[in-house]
Amino acid sequence: MIKKYWKPIVVILVLALALLFVRSRLVVKEPDLAVLRPGMTIKVEKGTVRETISAEGFIEPVHAENLNFPARTGSVKVEKIHVKKGDYVEEGQLLIELDKTEARLSYLQRENAYNRALINGSRNEIEEARLNLELVKNNLVNLDLRAPFSGIITDIYLEEGSYYSSGDAATIKDISRYQIEVSVDESKIPIVKAGLPVEVTLISLPGVKLTGVVSEIGNEANNAHATVTIPVKVLLDEVDYDIKLGVSAQVEIIVNEVKDEIVIPAAAVFSRAGRDYVVKVVDGEREEVPVETGLTDGLRIAIKSGLDVGDEILVNTYFYAQEYGNIPGSTGRSTGVSRVEIGVPR
Repeated sequence: MIKKYWKPIVVILVLALALLFVRSRLVVKEPDLAVLRPGMTIKVEKGTVRETISAEGFIEPVHAENLNFPARTGSVKVEKIHVKKGDYVEEGQLLIELDKTEARLSYLQRENAYNRALINGSRNEIEEARLNLELVKNNLVNLDLRAPFSGIITDIYLEEGSYYSSGDAATIKDISRYQIEVSVDESKIPIVKAGLPVEVTLISLPGVKLTGVVSEIGNEANNAHATVTIPVKVLLDEVDYDIKLGVSAQVEIIVNEVKDEIVIPAAAVFSRAGRDYVVKVVDGEREEVPVETGLTDGLRIAIKSGLDVGDEILVNTYFYAQEYGNIPGSTGRSTGVSRVEIGVPR
Protein backbone atom coordinates (compact mmCIF):
# COMPACT_ATOMS: atom_id res chain seq x y z
CA MET A 1 0.00 0.00 0.00
CA ILE A 2 2.86 2.35 0.97
CA LYS A 3 4.67 1.56 -2.27
CA LYS A 4 1.58 2.62 -4.17
CA TYR A 5 1.68 6.18 -2.69
CA TRP A 6 5.40 6.66 -2.10
CA LYS A 7 5.88 8.98 -5.07
CA PRO A 8 3.15 11.50 -4.03
CA ILE A 9 4.43 11.39 -0.44
CA VAL A 10 7.96 12.23 -1.61
CA VAL A 11 6.67 15.11 -3.74
CA ILE A 12 4.70 16.53 -0.77
CA LEU A 13 7.73 16.26 1.52
CA VAL A 14 9.95 18.02 -1.03
CA LEU A 15 7.44 20.86 -1.45
CA ALA A 16 7.10 21.25 2.32
CA LEU A 17 10.85 21.43 2.79
CA ALA A 18 11.14 23.96 -0.04
CA LEU A 19 8.40 26.12 1.53
CA LEU A 20 10.11 26.04 4.92
CA PHE A 21 13.40 27.06 3.28
CA VAL A 22 11.85 30.03 1.45
CA ARG A 23 10.01 31.18 4.57
CA SER A 24 13.18 31.03 6.64
CA ARG A 25 14.89 33.26 4.08
CA LEU A 26 12.09 35.85 4.23
CA VAL A 27 11.84 36.12 8.01
CA VAL A 28 13.57 39.27 9.29
CA LYS A 29 15.37 38.50 12.49
CA GLU A 30 15.41 41.21 15.10
CA PRO A 31 18.89 42.50 15.77
CA ASP A 32 20.58 41.65 19.01
CA LEU A 33 19.61 44.69 21.09
CA ALA A 34 22.08 43.75 23.78
CA VAL A 35 24.99 44.77 21.55
CA LEU A 36 25.59 48.48 20.86
CA ARG A 37 27.07 48.87 17.41
CA PRO A 38 28.54 52.01 15.76
CA GLY A 39 25.78 54.28 14.47
CA MET A 40 23.16 53.05 16.94
CA THR A 41 23.69 56.03 19.27
CA ILE A 42 24.22 59.78 18.94
CA LYS A 43 25.30 62.62 21.17
CA VAL A 44 22.49 65.07 21.93
CA GLU A 45 22.95 68.55 20.44
CA LYS A 46 20.98 71.77 20.08
CA GLY A 47 19.44 72.80 16.80
CA THR A 48 16.46 74.30 14.98
CA VAL A 49 13.13 72.75 14.01
CA ARG A 50 10.60 74.39 11.73
CA GLU A 51 7.04 73.77 10.71
CA THR A 52 6.56 75.13 7.20
CA ILE A 53 4.05 75.28 4.39
CA SER A 54 5.52 74.62 0.95
CA ALA A 55 4.21 76.30 -2.19
CA GLU A 56 5.34 77.30 -5.65
CA GLY A 57 4.87 80.47 -7.66
CA PHE A 58 6.55 82.89 -10.04
CA ILE A 59 8.53 86.08 -9.52
CA GLU A 60 6.37 89.14 -10.16
CA PRO A 61 7.03 92.88 -9.86
CA VAL A 62 5.63 94.54 -6.78
CA HIS A 63 3.79 97.00 -9.04
CA ALA A 64 2.94 96.99 -12.75
CA GLU A 65 0.91 99.45 -14.77
CA ASN A 66 -0.34 99.76 -18.34
CA LEU A 67 0.28 103.34 -19.48
CA ASN A 68 -1.91 105.34 -21.84
CA PHE A 69 -2.48 108.90 -22.93
CA PRO A 70 -5.61 110.67 -21.62
CA ALA A 71 -8.81 110.04 -23.58
CA ARG A 72 -9.08 112.24 -26.64
CA THR A 73 -11.13 112.76 -29.76
CA GLY A 74 -9.47 111.87 -33.04
CA SER A 75 -6.01 110.41 -33.70
CA VAL A 76 -2.61 111.97 -33.10
CA LYS A 77 0.60 110.99 -34.80
CA VAL A 78 3.28 109.25 -32.67
CA GLU A 79 6.13 111.72 -32.99
CA LYS A 80 8.90 110.07 -30.98
CA ILE A 81 9.43 106.94 -28.85
CA HIS A 82 12.30 107.65 -26.48
CA VAL A 83 12.70 104.18 -24.94
CA LYS A 84 12.71 100.58 -26.02
CA LYS A 85 11.46 97.36 -24.47
CA GLY A 86 13.68 96.29 -21.57
CA ASP A 87 14.92 99.78 -20.69
CA TYR A 88 15.09 100.84 -17.07
CA VAL A 89 13.56 104.30 -16.61
CA GLU A 90 13.35 106.77 -13.76
CA GLU A 91 10.16 108.30 -12.41
CA GLY A 92 9.10 111.24 -14.61
CA GLN A 93 11.25 110.22 -17.58
CA LEU A 94 9.77 110.97 -21.02
CA LEU A 95 8.76 107.74 -22.76
CA ILE A 96 6.61 108.56 -25.81
CA GLU A 97 5.79 111.89 -27.44
CA LEU A 98 2.79 112.61 -29.67
CA ASP A 99 2.71 115.34 -32.34
CA LYS A 100 2.20 118.73 -30.67
CA THR A 101 1.73 120.97 -33.74
CA GLU A 102 -2.01 121.48 -33.36
CA ALA A 103 -1.79 121.65 -29.57
CA ARG A 104 0.92 124.35 -29.70
CA LEU A 105 -1.20 126.41 -32.08
CA SER A 106 -4.18 126.21 -29.77
CA TYR A 107 -2.01 127.16 -26.81
CA LEU A 108 -0.65 130.26 -28.56
CA GLN A 109 -4.14 131.33 -29.63
CA ARG A 110 -5.50 130.99 -26.08
CA GLU A 111 -2.45 132.72 -24.62
CA ASN A 112 -2.99 135.71 -26.92
CA ALA A 113 -6.65 135.80 -25.98
CA TYR A 114 -5.76 135.79 -22.30
CA ASN A 115 -3.26 138.66 -22.75
CA ARG A 116 -5.87 140.72 -24.57
CA ALA A 117 -8.39 140.05 -21.84
CA LEU A 118 -5.93 141.29 -19.26
CA ILE A 119 -5.70 144.64 -21.10
CA ASN A 120 -9.33 145.49 -21.73
CA GLY A 121 -11.51 142.59 -20.64
CA SER A 122 -13.96 142.35 -17.79
CA ARG A 123 -13.27 140.20 -14.73
CA ASN A 124 -15.35 137.35 -16.18
CA GLU A 125 -13.66 137.62 -19.57
CA ILE A 126 -10.24 137.42 -17.94
CA GLU A 127 -11.27 134.35 -15.92
CA GLU A 128 -12.71 132.69 -19.02
CA ALA A 129 -9.52 133.30 -20.98
CA ARG A 130 -7.40 131.97 -18.10
CA LEU A 131 -9.41 128.77 -17.86
CA ASN A 132 -9.23 128.22 -21.63
CA LEU A 133 -5.47 128.70 -21.46
CA GLU A 134 -5.21 126.13 -18.66
CA LEU A 135 -7.17 123.60 -20.71
CA VAL A 136 -4.95 123.84 -23.79
CA LYS A 137 -1.87 123.83 -21.57
CA ASN A 138 -3.02 120.52 -20.08
CA ASN A 139 -3.73 119.17 -23.56
CA LEU A 140 -0.17 120.06 -24.55
CA VAL A 141 1.31 118.36 -21.48
CA ASN A 142 -0.84 115.26 -22.02
CA LEU A 143 0.85 114.61 -25.35
CA ASP A 144 3.94 113.47 -23.42
CA LEU A 145 3.83 110.05 -21.76
CA ARG A 146 6.10 109.92 -18.71
CA ALA A 147 7.00 107.14 -16.27
CA PRO A 148 4.78 107.30 -13.15
CA PHE A 149 7.48 105.44 -11.18
CA SER A 150 10.91 103.94 -11.75
CA GLY A 151 10.95 100.53 -13.38
CA ILE A 152 11.41 98.39 -16.47
CA ILE A 153 9.55 99.01 -19.73
CA THR A 154 8.31 95.51 -20.58
CA ASP A 155 6.09 96.34 -23.57
CA ILE A 156 5.58 99.13 -26.10
CA TYR A 157 2.45 98.94 -28.22
CA LEU A 158 3.06 101.88 -30.59
CA GLU A 159 5.42 102.68 -33.43
CA GLU A 160 6.83 106.00 -34.53
CA GLY A 161 4.75 107.44 -37.36
CA SER A 162 1.63 105.49 -36.39
CA TYR A 163 -1.47 107.20 -35.00
CA TYR A 164 -2.80 106.97 -31.46
CA SER A 165 -6.40 107.49 -30.42
CA SER A 166 -6.89 105.35 -27.29
CA GLY A 167 -5.68 102.23 -25.48
CA ASP A 168 -2.44 101.10 -23.89
CA ALA A 169 0.78 102.65 -25.11
CA ALA A 170 3.31 100.85 -22.90
CA THR A 171 3.72 98.70 -19.78
CA ILE A 172 6.06 99.51 -16.89
CA LYS A 173 6.94 97.23 -13.99
CA ASP A 174 8.51 98.26 -10.70
CA ILE A 175 11.40 95.89 -9.90
CA SER A 176 12.64 97.66 -6.78
CA ARG A 177 10.91 94.82 -4.90
CA TYR A 178 9.63 91.44 -6.02
CA GLN A 179 6.63 89.43 -4.94
CA ILE A 180 5.32 85.91 -5.45
CA GLU A 181 1.71 84.79 -5.45
CA VAL A 182 1.20 81.22 -4.28
CA SER A 183 -1.83 79.02 -3.65
CA VAL A 184 -2.28 77.62 -0.14
CA ASP A 185 -4.72 74.84 0.70
CA GLU A 186 -7.75 76.16 2.55
CA SER A 187 -7.02 73.88 5.51
CA LYS A 188 -3.79 75.80 6.18
CA ILE A 189 -5.29 79.29 6.14
CA PRO A 190 -6.01 79.36 9.91
CA ILE A 191 -2.24 79.16 10.59
CA VAL A 192 -1.11 81.53 7.83
CA LYS A 193 -0.81 85.12 9.01
CA ALA A 194 0.44 88.32 7.39
CA GLY A 195 3.99 89.02 8.51
CA LEU A 196 5.10 85.37 8.77
CA PRO A 197 8.72 84.93 7.60
CA VAL A 198 9.34 83.19 4.30
CA GLU A 199 12.35 81.58 2.63
CA VAL A 200 12.51 81.39 -1.16
CA THR A 201 14.75 79.46 -3.54
CA LEU A 202 14.98 79.94 -7.30
CA ILE A 203 16.16 77.43 -9.87
CA SER A 204 17.71 80.37 -11.70
CA LEU A 205 19.80 81.22 -8.59
CA PRO A 206 21.17 77.90 -7.36
CA GLY A 207 22.50 77.92 -3.83
CA VAL A 208 20.88 81.26 -2.97
CA LYS A 209 18.23 81.53 -0.26
CA LEU A 210 16.07 84.66 -0.37
CA THR A 211 13.92 85.95 2.47
CA GLY A 212 10.61 87.75 2.71
CA VAL A 213 7.27 87.93 4.50
CA VAL A 214 3.64 87.04 3.87
CA SER A 215 2.24 90.39 2.73
CA GLU A 216 -1.35 89.61 1.75
CA ILE A 217 -3.91 86.82 2.13
CA GLY A 218 -6.67 86.73 -0.48
CA ASN A 219 -10.34 87.11 0.42
CA GLU A 220 -11.64 84.82 -2.32
CA ALA A 221 -10.84 81.13 -2.75
CA ASN A 222 -9.97 79.43 -6.01
CA ASN A 223 -12.14 76.33 -6.47
CA ALA A 224 -11.58 75.79 -10.17
CA HIS A 225 -9.78 72.48 -9.55
CA ALA A 226 -10.25 69.49 -7.28
CA THR A 227 -8.78 71.32 -4.27
CA VAL A 228 -9.80 74.67 -2.82
CA THR A 229 -6.94 77.12 -2.36
CA ILE A 230 -6.45 80.69 -1.16
CA PRO A 231 -4.06 83.11 -2.94
CA VAL A 232 -1.26 84.32 -0.69
CA LYS A 233 1.24 87.02 -1.66
CA VAL A 234 4.83 86.97 -0.48
CA LEU A 235 6.92 90.15 -0.54
CA LEU A 236 10.64 89.51 -0.92
CA ASP A 237 13.20 91.55 0.97
CA GLU A 238 15.40 93.78 -1.16
CA VAL A 239 18.03 91.81 -3.06
CA ASP A 240 21.17 92.59 -5.04
CA TYR A 241 20.77 89.64 -7.40
CA ASP A 242 19.70 89.95 -11.03
CA ILE A 243 16.32 88.26 -10.83
CA LYS A 244 14.31 87.75 -13.99
CA LEU A 245 10.57 88.34 -13.91
CA GLY A 246 8.49 85.22 -14.39
CA VAL A 247 11.03 82.66 -13.12
CA SER A 248 9.72 79.90 -10.85
CA ALA A 249 10.13 80.10 -7.08
CA GLN A 250 9.91 77.52 -4.29
CA VAL A 251 8.38 79.11 -1.19
CA GLU A 252 8.60 77.92 2.42
CA ILE A 253 6.27 79.81 4.77
CA ILE A 254 7.65 79.40 8.29
CA VAL A 255 4.58 78.84 10.46
CA ASN A 256 6.43 77.85 13.62
CA GLU A 257 10.05 77.59 14.65
CA VAL A 258 12.14 76.73 17.68
CA LYS A 259 15.81 77.64 17.88
CA ASP A 260 18.66 76.65 20.16
CA GLU A 261 16.76 73.72 21.68
CA ILE A 262 17.80 70.10 21.98
CA VAL A 263 16.82 68.37 18.74
CA ILE A 264 16.96 64.61 18.15
CA PRO A 265 15.70 62.22 15.47
CA ALA A 266 11.96 61.61 15.79
CA ALA A 267 12.68 57.88 15.59
CA ALA A 268 14.54 58.16 18.92
CA VAL A 269 11.25 58.85 20.74
CA PHE A 270 8.63 56.27 21.68
CA SER A 271 5.49 56.56 23.78
CA ARG A 272 4.10 54.53 26.63
CA ALA A 273 1.02 55.24 28.73
CA GLY A 274 0.71 58.75 27.36
CA ARG A 275 4.33 59.73 28.03
CA ASP A 276 7.27 60.18 25.69
CA TYR A 277 10.55 58.36 26.26
CA VAL A 278 14.03 58.07 24.84
CA VAL A 279 16.62 55.40 25.55
CA LYS A 280 19.64 56.95 27.19
CA VAL A 281 22.96 55.08 27.18
CA VAL A 282 25.23 55.54 30.21
CA ASP A 283 28.43 53.48 30.49
CA GLY A 284 27.00 51.00 28.00
CA GLU A 285 23.80 50.55 30.00
CA ARG A 286 20.41 51.57 28.61
CA GLU A 287 17.86 53.55 30.53
CA GLU A 288 14.38 54.62 29.46
CA VAL A 289 14.15 58.34 30.22
CA PRO A 290 10.87 60.34 30.11
CA VAL A 291 11.09 63.53 28.04
CA GLU A 292 8.88 66.49 27.18
CA THR A 293 8.64 66.85 23.41
CA GLY A 294 7.97 69.98 21.38
CA LEU A 295 7.78 70.93 17.73
CA THR A 296 8.53 68.28 15.12
CA ASP A 297 9.09 68.44 11.40
CA GLY A 298 8.39 64.74 11.01
CA LEU A 299 12.05 63.75 10.90
CA ARG A 300 13.38 65.55 13.95
CA ILE A 301 11.76 66.62 17.20
CA ALA A 302 12.58 69.25 19.81
CA ILE A 303 13.06 68.13 23.41
CA LYS A 304 11.97 70.65 26.04
CA SER A 305 13.15 68.68 29.07
CA GLY A 306 14.60 65.32 30.05
CA LEU A 307 17.87 65.46 28.12
CA ASP A 308 21.04 67.52 28.30
CA VAL A 309 23.51 68.42 25.59
CA GLY A 310 26.09 65.65 25.30
CA ASP A 311 23.80 62.84 26.50
CA GLU A 312 24.09 59.64 24.47
CA ILE A 313 20.84 58.11 23.21
CA LEU A 314 19.68 55.40 20.84
CA VAL A 315 19.00 56.78 17.38
CA ASN A 316 16.15 54.40 16.67
CA THR A 317 13.70 53.01 19.24
CA TYR A 318 11.67 51.06 16.71
CA PHE A 319 11.67 47.86 18.71
CA TYR A 320 10.76 49.72 21.89
CA ALA A 321 7.88 51.39 20.07
CA GLN A 322 6.88 48.05 18.56
CA GLU A 323 6.79 46.55 22.03
CA TYR A 324 4.40 49.26 23.24
CA GLY A 325 2.50 49.60 20.00
CA ASN A 326 3.63 53.15 19.19
CA ILE A 327 5.36 54.63 16.17
CA PRO A 328 8.77 56.24 16.83
CA GLY A 329 8.50 60.01 16.94
CA SER A 330 4.75 59.89 17.42
CA THR A 331 3.79 60.64 20.98
CA GLY A 332 0.49 58.82 20.89
CA ARG A 333 -1.14 61.92 22.36
CA SER A 334 -2.01 65.40 21.19
CA THR A 335 0.78 67.93 21.64
CA GLY A 336 -0.98 70.77 19.82
CA VAL A 337 1.72 70.69 17.14
CA SER A 338 0.72 70.36 13.51
CA ARG A 339 2.69 67.61 11.80
CA VAL A 340 1.40 68.39 8.33
CA GLU A 341 3.27 70.27 5.59
CA ILE A 342 6.60 69.76 7.29
CA GLY A 343 9.80 71.46 6.27
CA VAL A 344 13.14 70.04 5.27
CA PRO A 345 15.41 69.56 8.27
CA ARG A 346 18.12 72.18 8.57
